[in-house]
Amino acid sequence: MVKESRALFDHQTFMGAYHERAEKERHDRLEMWNRAQAYGQDHEMNMRYLDDRNRRMHDQWHAGETVVPAPPSVDYTTLPPYDVDFGVLGFFDHDFLILLFISGDLFRKVINQPGKPQDFALRTVQEAIKPQRQTKLVQDENQLLENILRTLLQELVSAAVQSGEPTMRYGESIGDDENTQGKVPRLLDIVLYLCENEHIEGGMIFQLLEDLTEMSTMRNCEDIFGYIESKQDILGKPELFARGKLVMLRTCNQLLRRLSKANDVVFCGRIIMFLAHFFPLSERSAVNIKGVFNVSNETKYESQAPDGISIDFNFYKTFWSLQEYFNNPASIGLATTRWHKFSSSLTVVLNTFEAQPLSDEESSTNNLEDEAATFSIKYLTSSNLMGLELKDPSFRRHILVQCLILFDFLKAPGKNDKDLPPETMKEEIKSFEERVKQLLVMTPPKGEKFLHSIEHILERERNWVWWKRDGCAPFEKQPAEKKTVRDGGKKRRPRWRLGNKELAQLWKWADQNPNALTDPQRVRTPAVTEYWKPLAENMDPSAGIEAEYHHKNNRVYCWKGLRFSARQDLEGFSRFTEFGVEGVVPMELMPPEVRSKYQSKPSDRSKRAKKEETKSSANQAEENQIATPASEVDGEGNRPDLEAAAPMDTEAANVSPEEHEKQTPDTDGGQEPGQIDEPDPDHEPEPEPEP
Repeated sequence: MVKESRALFDHQTFMGAYHERAEKERHDRLEMWNRAQAYGQDHEMNMRYLDDRNRRMHDQWHAGETVVPAPPSVDYTTLPPYDVDFGVLGFFDHDFLILLFISGDLFRKVINQPGKPQDFALRTVQEAIKPQRQTKLVQDENQLLENILRTLLQELVSAAVQSGEPTMRYGESIGDDENTQGKVPRLLDIVLYLCENEHIEGGMIFQLLEDLTEMSTMRNCEDIFGYIESKQDILGKPELFARGKLVMLRTCNQLLRRLSKANDVVFCGRIIMFLAHFFPLSERSAVNIKGVFNVSNETKYESQAPDGISIDFNFYKTFWSLQEYFNNPASIGLATTRWHKFSSSLTVVLNTFEAQPLSDEESSTNNLEDEAATFSIKYLTSSNLMGLELKDPSFRRHILVQCLILFDFLKAPGKNDKDLPPETMKEEIKSFEERVKQLLVMTPPKGEKFLHSIEHILERERNWVWWKRDGCAPFEKQPAEKKTVRDGGKKRRPRWRLGNKELAQLWKWADQNPNALTDPQRVRTPAVTEYWKPLAENMDPSAGIEAEYHHKNNRVYCWKGLRFSARQDLEGFSRFTEFGVEGVVPMELMPPEVRSKYQSKPSDRSKRAKKEETKSSANQAEENQIATPASEVDGEGNRPDLEAAAPMDTEAANVSPEEHEKQTPDTDGGQEPGQIDEPDPDHEPEPEPEP
């Protein structure tokens, strides 16, 4: 019994613990589900708030009002939880929000401070952010600064809207001088200076400009774009352009979408011209690579003739039907039927223009397009205006230029043989083109000048077509690399205008200074002692002149010195054969330790005299041999003289060439000027014969 009671108690205890664990797990599952449901409700409420805010911003933009992301002051007690503007900032901690507001106060004070941005901009960033580096922010610091500046920009735009002032002129009373700025341009100048000097991330200024255009009306956007145009040179620098070119392109495209193509033609043109100057020519984002036409630009006209029409309605339909082909020239292609239909319609229109020429008086009175007036980009297609439009010269030019553009597309260069029009079609295009050009010349005023301008524009357009079909090669060419000459390779000798570098330089000096030829100092010849003084200084061993800079290795210097010595110092010039160029230097200029080396010895003088005597006797023998045949022709009267001279002549003439070379060792040729004769130590000079 006790055992059964014990077993029952244990079983109940076990089951109780089991049920307790099960209840706890069920409670945990319910708690997790409740938390997930609460998170979903909070997230849905936040998303609902964001959707309402985006819808409100869209309505403001559509109505032409200023788009303010932050809502105006409201009673937050009437709103559901988390449905406030600070719900977006709920993801940040409390310290970050404090830093955000403190830094914003610093920049609010800075934009009211007079002076140039470079005087205080970097110091303000260092005080607000306290960066790790003193002159450049890291990624997290750049993100923090961007949040601070974007928040401050929103506050300034909101304050400008509440005050009723234009955004770019809000708070202009900063200084008393004439060059006062509003708070928004002041803030943009500070950020632009920091970006230009690479203190902060270069794309930050582009992000602020995009936010500013999105928060402003079109009237304020025109002033903002004027600021962008004024800073085009700075924004286009390579270090800034690479960071913000896509943001700037997106900003301009958003402005073009918001503008009216009929009422804001000038502003649209300014934006397009800015993009053309801001981006390089080889930028592929601005190129219509595939040549796609804007087929959505349709021209609608009347299909049925109204009552009381004063013109031929068939001509009206034929005339405006040409816009279908002008809208999409590729639709003509090689389709023969469409080309015949187009050519027949164009023939009717050209015949009408030729039958109704315009005079100068009619063109001045019927010109519907005034230069000072606002005009539309498309003409009206009402049948009641057809008669007036045919008398308008600008209207005729509009149609005729469209014809030239179409013809230029059909015969565009670079096409394959399959895409080229047939020969018959080419002839028709050529005849139509001649007629259109003749009509343009006949259309006043200044028809011929207008035609030349159109031909120039079409020629440039053909160049662009070639460039696109060649793959849009970049226009910027890299500088050619200088080819280094390999060691041992054959070097090309430089070519000079007058033979060598010195003569070419003299000729250049004469061109630059015409009075150089009449200068009396030009003909002055220096003295030998003055000229050889640099070489004498180099000969001093204590000077330590390297061989590369020694004057004796300067060929031009030595050549000029030898010419001077030959004219002024023959004794010094004679030492050139023994000692070279250094022996020509006058003895009084030489250093004492090297002077004895270049002084002539008596034995050397006798040897040199012996060599000169032997050389003169050999030359005399050769002259006698040459003169002998000529003297035999003179007759018998001169024979005794020849016989008397025969012993001496035959003795010299019977010497063989080998013996002659042995007797005259100094004449065995080939010795160049400047070569030194070394005396033979084994050979002793022969004694001179006694008289």
